[in-house]
Formats: sequence, C-alpha cells, structure tokens
Amino acid sequence: MEVHLNVNFKEMTDSELRAYVKEHRSDDEAIRELFVNRRSPDETATWYSFPHNAEGIKQGEEVIRQRVQQSKAKQ
Repeated sequence: MEVHLNVNFKEMTDSELRAYVKEHRSDDEAIRELFVNRRSPDETATWYSFPHNAEGIKQGEEVIRQRVQQSKAKQ
C-alpha cells in the first residue's frame, strides 16, 4: 500500500483522480475512491418488477417493444 502525503481525493476531478491512480497503482485509498466511492447508479435506469412466470415475460417483452419504438421515434 502506497502512502500519499497531502493528497485530497475528494477535491480531485474524476480525470485528475484517474491520472493519479495510473501513476500510483498501488494506492488502495485512491483506487477505492475512484471505483467504489464515486460509483453511482444510472439515474436514468428504469427498474421493473414483473412476476417470474410466463405472464411476466410477456409484460417484459411488451415494455421492451414500447421502449424501442419510443427510441426510434426520437431519432
């Protein structure tokens, strides 16, 4: 584990932190900040809860069809 002096990962931009990690590949704290603390879920994702049976599969397929059509309409 590498010791870093006077390095504040919270104040670094993502680009700066990536560059730092490339130069200090054994700095576990920097790696943790980049890959764990800054990882965020996709805010635009839509989660569906369909039953795990044939009807749920049909519902899922219909939602996918609708989303594909919406996406094509936007283009």
